Amino acid sequence: MARRSERSRSNQDPSMNTKESQPTKDAKCTEKFLVNGDSLQEKVTSQRPSKKKIVAFRNDFVADRDPLQHWFANVLEMKLGNHHASTYESNDHLPKIEGILERCQKSSIYGVAQQHAVDRSESTQFLALRTAFHLSAVPNTLLCREAEFKKVMEFCKDCISSQKAKSLYICGCPGSGKSLTLEKVRQQIADWAKEVGMEAPKVAVTNCTSLSDPRDIYHRVLDSLELRQTHATSQISHSSCLKEIKKRLCKSDTSRGNSLKRMWLLIVDEMDFLITRDQSVLYELFRLSTYEGSCCILIGIANAIDLTDRFLPNLRSLKCEPNVITFPAYGKDQIVTIVKQRLESVNINAFQSFALELCARKLAAASGDMRKALDVCRSAVEIAEKEEKETVLSNGAMGSHTKVSPDGKVIENGNMKLMSKDQADCAMVKIDHMAKALARTFRSPVVETIQGLPQHSQMVLCSAVRLFRKGKKDALLGELNKAYLDFCKANAIHALGPPEFSSLCRVLADQALLCLGTAKEDRLKKVSLQVNETDVVFALQEVRFFRNNLGS
Repeated sequence: MARRSERSRSNQDPSMNTKESQPTKDAKCTEKFLVNGDSLQEKVTSQRPSKKKIVAFRNDFVADRDPLQHWFANVLEMKLGNHHASTYESNDHLPKIEGILERCQKSSIYGVAQQHAVDRSESTQFLALRTAFHLSAVPNTLLCREAEFKKVMEFCKDCISSQKAKSLYICGCPGSGKSLTLEKVRQQIADWAKEVGMEAPKVAVTNCTSLSDPRDIYHRVLDSLELRQTHATSQISHSSCLKEIKKRLCKSDTSRGNSLKRMWLLIVDEMDFLITRDQSVLYELFRLSTYEGSCCILIGIANAIDLTDRFLPNLRSLKCEPNVITFPAYGKDQIVTIVKQRLESVNINAFQSFALELCARKLAAASGDMRKALDVCRSAVEIAEKEEKETVLSNGAMGSHTKVSPDGKVIENGNMKLMSKDQADCAMVKIDHMAKALARTFRSPVVETIQGLPQHSQMVLCSAVRLFRKGKKDALLGELNKAYLDFCKANAIHALGPPEFSSLCRVLADQALLCLGTAKEDRLKKVSLQVNETDVVFALQEVRFFRNNLGS
C-alpha cells in the first residue's frame, strides 16, 4: 500500500512532467554515464523505476543532441521491437531494459557508440568520394592540358585582338579533356577581354548529341546567341534561320560609338553528329567565318581526327580550312595526377597507392579515357562501401572489428588507440576493390556468357583450355571427352555420359564458345575453342575450384 500511495503521489505531481524539474537520482546516473562513459549499471537502482521514470529515461536520450544518447535510444528501440515511447510505460519492459543495460556494460557501450559514430562518418566519406568522382564535379584547376589550353586561348585572343573571324577544329579520343578545356576557355576569355579593355565576346555553346535533325543546329545558334528578332525560331525554316545567322553575324556592331565590333564565339561540341550525305550543314558552319565582315569565331569539337579531311575535302578550295588542335589520350601518370586532384577536396585516405596505379595503367593501356577512369574509381568506391556494410552487418552492431576514425585513430573492439605503422595504409578502397571495378567495366559478353553457364558446361570449357594448352589448335570430340573425364575423376565429381556430353558440346557450339565439326560419329568430330583462352580463364578465376585447375 505504501508503494502504491507513493506511486500515485508521483503520478499526481506535475513536476514530474516538466523539463525544469529537479533531476532525479536516475537522471544523475545517466549524466554520469554520458560524461564519463562508466558503467551503466548505476542506472538500474535497487528499486525498480516507475513507469513515468522510464518515459523520462527515454525522453532524456532523445531530447539531447548528443550522438551517443541518440545511439543508445536507438538500441532501446531495436531491442524492444521498435515500440513508441508510450510503450515504455508498461512495467513488462523494465526487465528487458535492465538486461540491455547489463549487456551494454559488458560490451563497453561507450566504445561501441564511438564506433557507431565512425560508421556514420564513413558513410559520409563514401558519399563525398562518389561525389568527387562524378563527371559534373568540375575541378577549379585544369591539369595535364596546359599546352592545349594555351593554344586555344592564343587562338581566341588573336581573333578578338585582330577583329578577324576564324575557325578551329579540336579533335581527340573520347575523355581526353576537350570539352573541359573549352569550358575553361569560355570562363577565362571574358576576364582577359576585361583586362585588356576590350568587349568580351558573346559565347554560345551547343551540343549536337540532342539534335534530331542536323539542320536544327541553326535554330540552336539563333536561340543561344539571341539573334532572333520577332518570330520564334521554331516557326522559321532551316534556310531562313541560316540567312538570319549570316545577316546578324556579318553586321558590325558600332552602335555604342566604338569602332571595334563585338566578336561571337560559337562552340559546337560533338560536331560529328552533324554529318549528312552532302555535308551541307558542316560546310555552312565553317563558311560562317569566311564572309566579309563576319564576327564569328567557330570552334568545332569531335572525336574523329580526320573529319575535315575525310568528310570535308572542299574546305581548302572554299578558303575556310580550320586550324586543327589534337588532344592526345591521357597517360598513366596524368590519370594518377587528375585522380589525386579530385581527392584533394575529400582529404581522406581513400585509395591504396597500388590500387590507383592499377587503374591508371589499365585505362592508359586501353584508351586513355579520363571519364572512364573516373567511372572506374567511383565503381571501386561503391564496391568498397558495399563490402563495408556487409562486414558491419555480419559482425553485428556490437561486433569486434577494427575501424579508422576521421582523426586518424584506430577503434578496435570498441577501444580507441593510436594507429600502428601496419595500419597506416588502411585505405578505404583497396586493390581488390579496384580489380573488381575494372573487371566490371571491361567485362565482355563472352565473359558474362561463360559465367552464366551450368557447372558441367564450365568444366568442359576448362577441360578444353587445358587440352589446347599442349599446342593443339583442335582435337577430336573423343579426346575432349577423355580430358573431361580425367578432370572429373581428379576432382571426385560424377561425370556426364557420352550422349549428355555430346549434347552439352552442341549447346556450347550454338553459343559460339566451341567450334564443332561434322562426322558420322560424335567422337570423331573436330572441336576447337571459338573464344580466347584468356576470356575463359578470366571468367572462371573468381571460383577457387576452377582457378586451381586452370593454374596447373
